[in-house]
Amino acid sequence: MLATARFGAYAMSIDQMIMFWNQGAQRILGYPPETVLGRRCYEVVAGLVPGGLTPACRHGCPSIRRIQAGVLPEPVTMQMRCASGRRKVVSLTPLVVAGREFNAPLLVHLLSDGPEPGSSKRIADSLRKDLKGLGADIVSDEPGSDSGPGSSVRLSKRQLEVLRLVALGWETPRIAQELGISPHTVLNHIRHLRQKLNAATKLEAVLTALRMGILDRI
Repeated sequence: MLATARFGAYAMSIDQMIMFWNQGAQRILGYPPETVLGRRCYEVVAGLVPGGLTPACRHGCPSIRRIQAGVLPEPVTMQMRCASGRRKVVSLTPLVVAGREFNAPLLVHLLSDGPEPGSSKRIADSLRKDLKGLGADIVSDEPGSDSGPGSSVRLSKRQLEVLRLVALGWETPRIAQELGISPHTVLNHIRHLRQKLNAATKLEAVLTALRMGILDRI
């Protein structure tokens, strides 16, 4: 759906690695996909807030920081670095959705030229509706801000290790191999941590943990 869209869009993992970059993003910023995939977002576009000198995303994506604070990510205006080296004012509208593989969260940024985010916000609303119609897991419009830092939820050391790897998109066999446990045990840990976090899906568990400060560093 995003690959053939006319508007710009790119997706990154919650550790800010670019996983998807469409032709619209190439048109707006000038980078072809092969030059940005697998790189950190801030290494490529180095977004500045208007009038700012330090990249706003150097210490973590602003949208991810809002999720950590239990606040719904909102459209923002950034000065983003183009492939030519010059900066362009771009409006970003964020969505947080489940990735294609393993239900790991992806932060999708919809891009539009100029300082007015109205068009990208309308696109986001329409896209959110279409994705939900296809059964996609979208949590960004239901931030669940009542679970903030200081919550009484406590995960065991092993559950936290599993959750960190789930957040990075690792599948069950890989997690099992990394931690030296069986896939069945991994699934048990996932089930238990979801219960503790009152999360219906792995994506919701990761985002809830981010909001609560449990996954403050990935």
